[in-house]
Amino acid sequence: MIISKMLTTAATSVLLAASFSAVAATDTVYGTEFGNGDSSYTTNILDTSVTFYAKTGESKKHLKDAVFSFKPAQDGYQGVGVSPKRGNDVTVGEIDKHEWIVANFDQSLVISNLTLGLLFNGPEYGDNKEQASISVTYFDNTTQTFKLIATSDTTASWSGLFGTVTNLSPAIQNLGGVWSLDNPFGDTAIKSFSLTSLKDKSDFTLYSVTAVPEPESYAMLTLGLGLLGFATRRKSRQLYA
Repeated sequence: MIISKMLTTAATSVLLAASFSAVAATDTVYGTEFGNGDSSYTTNILDTSVTFYAKTGESKKHLKDAVFSFKPAQDGYQGVGVSPKRGNDVTVGEIDKHEWIVANFDQSLVISNLTLGLLFNGPEYGDNKEQASISVTYFDNTTQTFKLIATSDTTASWSGLFGTVTNLSPAIQNLGGVWSLDNPFGDTAIKSFSLTSLKDKSDFTLYSVTAVPEPESYAMLTLGLGLLGFATRRKSRQLYA
């Protein structure tokens, strides 16, 4: 009886610990939440603090503060872009060449979805195969850069080993050119990512970021359920012995 109680207590403790991460299966931040004209935006994703920064600069090593900006939504999809604090902007409300959105996480998170807008494949705006550059830093401090490239009105290519691209709004003039990128980095947790354009005629917006707990949280949840089941079976055998 004492062993069964101990098992039940242990299982409950594991389940409670896991529930803080795994019960809320996903958490999403939308570009519309960023303040127009602000240089940064801090929020929580799954109880992890994350700060998004608006930056300008020719390389990630030489960035200076910029501000978030918006342009009218297309097809109902409102994303956020970047504008310099001073000087002329190529296009207000878009992430153009030398414009960046950088996100830093306090703890490791797995990005389950990135949704980007206004990524077209000409001739609607005179652009051809627009591309978004997405760089990530993992928690072992290794880095990797990927590209999302519009290849037609409803298709896009993704350079990562993982990830599935779905078109949410066709890349047609006055529509959104919106792309949903599921599981872009696999189950590997990251501590930061950045978005920028590497080409003069490529630009886009950040619509949303969605994160899930690390796989360890689900493993903990499974362990807790297993312990609870074992304790219940043990108690039943004792009652009928």
